[in-house]
Amino acid sequence: MTRPRDLTGRTALVTGAASGIGAAVVTELLARGAGVVAVDLAEPDTSAGDAFAVVRGDVTDPATLDAAFAAAHRLGAGADILVQSAFGGTPAPLDEQAEPAWDRMLHVVLTAARRFDTAFARQTGAAGGAIVHIASPHAFGAVPGFSAYAAAKAGLLALTRAVAVEYGPRGVRCNAVAPGFVPVARNRHVWENPEQSAALLRASPLGRFGDADEIARAVGFLASPESSFVNGACLAVDGGMTAMLPEALLR
Repeated sequence: MTRPRDLTGRTALVTGAASGIGAAVVTELLARGAGVVAVDLAEPDTSAGDAFAVVRGDVTDPATLDAAFAAAHRLGAGADILVQSAFGGTPAPLDEQAEPAWDRMLHVVLTAARRFDTAFARQTGAAGGAIVHIASPHAFGAVPGFSAYAAAKAGLLALTRAVAVEYGPRGVRCNAVAPGFVPVARNRHVWENPEQSAALLRASPLGRFGDADEIARAVGFLASPESSFVNGACLAVDGGMTAMLPEALLR
């Protein structure tokens, strides 16, 4: 599919860029003409010559933040787009989760996002910019074992609204995407399990899983001039999963 070249001349920072949805976002933004700085602990496998830079590091480390924005200035005049897709931590039952694991999830998903958001707003000029947070349906409902993840993603949605309101006067828009279930490496144990996979598919009105590229296209829309009056919103890209009541499964 040919993508619109509506981000030519712009520079994007993408955290959690080495795999899954983050990697798909990198590909989408590059296809739309943006230069991209990919930030992750791992090495992204995307390459685009002079339009692409990699910063290896932990998003909770201030040195990684500094390196990311320095790379954006080398690619262009600084970051015009920020996409936050970093993930960290290990699922565990609420009463069994160790404090460091709980803290790690919140620090990666929420605290680091706040730091990147505020740094982004400080360096934007009169033209402003666009921030997109990768949220989750876990922000709206609970799944046993995912309490830290749910708390972090719910906080990320609250941060989305706060950034939209506080930085909107500077021309900075902030929105979120809440992806439905997308088969990626870290949830392989779920989608390769026939019983769990079938149960998830029953909970999707479209009867299928999402694709990372579908999520990335929604991010591309929110990062582009096409969404110039969208601010403080959360776009559910979940096949209708969060719209469906459990009793629908009885029909």
